[in-house]
Amino acid sequence: MVTHPRPRGTRLLVVALVSISLAIITVDYREGDGGPLAEAGRWTQTTMAPLQEAVSRVTRPVGDFFSGLAHLPSLQRENADLKTEVANLQADLAGIGDVQERLQTLTDLLGLQRQLFPNSVPAVVIANGVSNFEWSITIDKGSDDGVQVDQPVVAGSSATGSSVTPRLVGRVTEVTADSATVELLIDQNFAVAGRLSPTRATGLVQGRGEQDPEMDGIPQATNIEINGDQPVQVFTMSYEINGQRGRYPPGILIGEVSSVIQSTNALETAVTVRPAVDFSALEYVLVLRTDQSQGGAGG
Repeated sequence: MVTHPRPRGTRLLVVALVSISLAIITVDYREGDGGPLAEAGRWTQTTMAPLQEAVSRVTRPVGDFFSGLAHLPSLQRENADLKTEVANLQADLAGIGDVQERLQTLTDLLGLQRQLFPNSVPAVVIANGVSNFEWSITIDKGSDDGVQVDQPVVAGSSATGSSVTPRLVGRVTEVTADSATVELLIDQNFAVAGRLSPTRATGLVQGRGEQDPEMDGIPQATNIEINGDQPVQVFTMSYEINGQRGRYPPGILIGEVSSVIQSTNALETAVTVRPAVDFSALEYVLVLRTDQSQGGAGG
């Protein structure tokens, strides 16, 4: 086997390159951060930094996108759970508001019983018989509780301070041992004597079904300003005919005047009265245990 000796020049070149490398490493080590290799490294880092940043800007959204895809199912579940929790909290808040409103209504009613009608009978509305022919409700108290036919029925509402204003609901028309039917003041057969405030003019309030009750028999000269600063209200009035008092105690709020009816009668005028009670939302009432031996046939 024939071998060819390496050229002497090649060996000398290798030795020279190794010697130079060792010399540069030794100098760089001795000089620390001021060495030639450190300077070259800083130059390389300065040159490459913008390129690295550009590449990172391009690749980061792609990485975030694939990372988002990987977590998408869990994010959807968390979103659905949060929506459910929000819905439950909203339902709880609505329920709390309803309970607070009911509590306030009962507080008003008990305050009304304590202040004005200590012998009255609190009752719960258990049925609403509003129809095209009659407007009535059914309550859960009857003759066993002292309820009788023709007794007035009222609701309560908060007023200024600690006082409570009674609002007229109607009158008892039928009674069983444990329930009673109450004819509402909007029923077409209902009538009650009323007095305007502040003029104190009187008239007869009569139910008209779906329309606001009408109060007629008011003296023509009565000044009725329905667009004034204060609403014109209508209250029950007391009277006595042939020794018989009216069925309803005085001062119960019937409603407020909603319009004035133009009358051809030169002596009288009439108005419509918006009831003070929202009958569609009525839940609790008081039955006033009046002495029926002195009750009149009218209001």
